[in-house]
Amino acid sequence: MASERVLPRVPPLPVWASSRLNSLLKSKTSDRFDRIFDATFAKNVDVVLNGKSLTRDEYKRVLFAQSEAGPLGTTDVQIEGETTVTLSQDRSGGFVGIFYTAVGTSKRIFVLGAPARYKVVSSINLTVESTVPYPPTRLRYFDPRRITEVNQVLPPRSLIVSFPGSVVPANEASITGKVELGPAPLNISEGEEEFSVLGNSFQHRVGP
Repeated sequence: MASERVLPRVPPLPVWASSRLNSLLKSKTSDRFDRIFDATFAKNVDVVLNGKSLTRDEYKRVLFAQSEAGPLGTTDVQIEGETTVTLSQDRSGGFVGIFYTAVGTSKRIFVLGAPARYKVVSSINLTVESTVPYPPTRLRYFDPRRITEVNQVLPPRSLIVSFPGSVVPANEASITGKVELGPAPLNISEGEEEFSVLGNSFQHRVGP
């Protein structure tokens, strides 16, 4: 019957898109990441990342590198903004634009013996369509939606280095100043400072 083709008990399009992105980036294992990726992206998905076309496998590697299971260890994903245009009659498919921030702990970069944290701010536009055929036997929670097109802007990540207050002197805490390690406490207002350490630019989050 035609009524059985209406999506039963599945989340609205914006909820579906943001929850899939969040679950994908916060996957703790490669197996879980693979399952969510395959349940989210169509087999023939078209991907444009920073103006460059990528294959599905290439894009998968990019997202895995950002995930908690990957080397960058994403631990928090914040959806900063989202807009949706639904096209299908059941409102299951359409276009979704998401602006998000991902924060994680690097598994490869250490500063003063502690793993550096990083932040990525990105915008991503998605086209979502029902591409998976319905099974012969109706499933209670079957969801045929997959992402068929991706256009994403993903700038290089920035490192957020938290220095112990006992090693950064207050008179050296400036936006572009040189950091001198010393015994004096850090005494500046809450905020985020950018430092140059050994020729590398970092953001330093400080607080009272």
